[in-house]
Amino acid sequence: MVHVIITTANIADAYDKRRGQYIESIERCLSYRHYFDSYTVLECVSDHEDYLDNYNTYYSELGNPYHDKGHNEVSHLKAFLQQSGLPDNISIIKISGKYLLTDSYFFDRVIEFQADYDSMFKNDNDVYVGNGYHTFLYYAKKGLLLDVIESIDLNDANNRPIEWDFKEFLMVRDNHIEIDRLGIMAHQGANSEKIFYA
Repeated sequence: MVHVIITTANIADAYDKRRGQYIESIERCLSYRHYFDSYTVLECVSDHEDYLDNYNTYYSELGNPYHDKGHNEVSHLKAFLQQSGLPDNISIIKISGKYLLTDSYFFDRVIEFQADYDSMFKNDNDVYVGNGYHTFLYYAKKGLLLDVIESIDLNDANNRPIEWDFKEFLMVRDNHIEIDRLGIMAHQGANSEKIFYA
């Protein structure tokens, strides 16, 4: 079984633009619905958004105590997964809601590899130095994903990117695989027109 989690963070900054990106991303993801069994939109900031009424949405009540957005997102993800009732061996695909799938490549690879591998990530060396994995689209079994999140030092004194922590934890595992691309268009921030493809 495959469960998709699409994260959103409806903040005031560039709200209309972000909302448009979220809707486009969610709809694009759902156009590949035949690849997965269920999905959740995980809203990490707002307690209600009218436009999210159209989707299976879970509103996290954790708040966002950390300065680092990555720390906040994995905290919401952890809390959601722990209360979800999903089995530990379910395949989780996590996508950041501002990003737009360009094709089915990632889903095809999950279907191909999920029986043999517990996680699948892309190295971030196409955009950054390569010390981490992209965390805007990845696959991991639920139990493993919770283990990765548990291993991260979540506090404001830790300014190490979570992308590095994901890579450090996973790259030494035998049942982990790296892929060459994701099939996604990524926006580099709500107020930026910069776009890259991964």
